[in-house]
Amino acid sequence: MKPQIDPKVDYAFKHVFGREESKPALISLLDAVLQPAAGQHIVSLELLNPFNDRETPDAKMSVLDIKARDETGRQFNIEMQLLAYGAFRQRALYYWSRLHHAQLKKGKDFRILRPTIAVCFVDTPLFPQLDDYHLIFELRERKRHTLFTDQMAVHILELTKFQKAVEELATSLDRWLFFLRHAPSLDIDALPKALNVPEVRWALEDLRMISRSKRERERYEAREKWERDVYTAMAEREDMGVARGLEKGRKEGREHGRAEGRAEGRAEHIQFLQRSLRRKVMPLKQLRTLSAEELADLATQLEVQLNARLANGS
Repeated sequence: MKPQIDPKVDYAFKHVFGREESKPALISLLDAVLQPAAGQHIVSLELLNPFNDRETPDAKMSVLDIKARDETGRQFNIEMQLLAYGAFRQRALYYWSRLHHAQLKKGKDFRILRPTIAVCFVDTPLFPQLDDYHLIFELRERKRHTLFTDQMAVHILELTKFQKAVEELATSLDRWLFFLRHAPSLDIDALPKALNVPEVRWALEDLRMISRSKRERERYEAREKWERDVYTAMAEREDMGVARGLEKGRKEGREHGRAEGRAEGRAEHIQFLQRSLRRKVMPLKQLRTLSAEELADLATQLEVQLNARLANGS
């Protein structure tokens, strides 16, 4: 039986990896991403925000990123994004900083801080100029690449770039990325040998459980529709604005047109965000007086506020 449930929808992703009973699957997923040296594998995890849908009202269902801490004190922020739009990079860094900062309680010494690692699965190319689907960002010296600190790392996994066939799967990361891309069509009763491991079988069973439960299925479908509607609207709004601005800008020169297009697109995107937040919408005439940097800063602030509101289910 095929589950026909997409683990890229955040409700399903956190159901599979973010519950207490999900810990073995989450440990396997994190180890696959981190690729630790022998003897440095994750032994245990504490979920800092375990997913418990029974405590979540249907009308205000909020699905957050997965936050966890291992036995050494390292913290992890794991998220799935169908669309890495607009200020996604700023957003990822913002949530990484919040989790890292939360370690330091009043009166504590900076020396207690342990590394915080962000793991972001995205279903759109965030860095289309690069062929690699697993990108690791750290804080390093620009010329000599000397590591400044091990306190920060951001792993970006671009699912659309992962094109391996099932016969080519060789590592644990291969298995999990294939699962995330193809789970809806996988038959748990006829799994290929490369995928027939306990953690993947458990994850598929969990997806099948969602598909069989009327309540779970309704929540999943509602969340899937909500995600696609919001992300599609934001993407279309941004693309439409850029297209209009570029068309106008071509009359004044190609380079100037690109700048106009970006500014026009950013301005309309800001108006969309203000409407979504039920704020007073700034007229385009007023927005056009702002510099490119000011527009980018305002858009970033509004996106962070909208994400926070959506995450809280309000």
